[in-house]
Order: sequence, then structure tokens, then C-alpha cells
Amino acid sequence: MENYFSAQQLGTFAGIAIATNIIVQFTKSIFKRRCKDYVIRIYTFVVTFILSFIFIPHQNTLKDIVLLIVNSILICMTSFGNYEIFKDTYRNNKN
Repeated sequence: MENYFSAQQLGTFAGIAIATNIIVQFTKSIFKRRCKDYVIRIYTFVVTFILSFIFIPHQNTLKDIVLLIVNSILICMTSFGNYEIFKDTYRNNKN
């Protein structure tokens, strides 16, 4: 089990960004058929917030919840950027 994600690794910025990318990429086809792109962005934020809430140590104070929301927005934006880089790279290799 040394080579897999641990809860400690998942509690980092990079860990949650990678986990968000993986989860959203494998599940977004469910929403993509029925909804517009902005729904995928909201879904990505929800996934990020849930992962942050579970794996980032915090106390249930208003300050910590606000910090979790801000961190989730940053991680969500990172996930969008990662997707755009991979999408553009793949598109350029097809030509």
C-alpha cells in the first residue's frame, strides 16, 4: 500500500486537485449529456469541497469553513486549468 494515495497525501493541495481531476473526468459524462458546461464547473466545486472537508484537518468554526471554501475555489480553478492543458495537448496531437 506504499504506492497508493494516503489520507495524508490527499490532504494536500496537489492531492485534492489530482483526486478532483480523476473523479470529475470519470463521472462528468453523466452530467454532460443533460446539462450545460457550467453545471460541470459547479459539480467540480462540490467534489473539491467535499474532499477538502473530509481530508483537510479543520475545526467546525466559521473561519475554517470559509477557508475551506476559498481553498476549494483555488483547487477547483487548478483542476479546470489541468483539464484545459490536457485537452489542448490532445487536440494538438490529433492534427
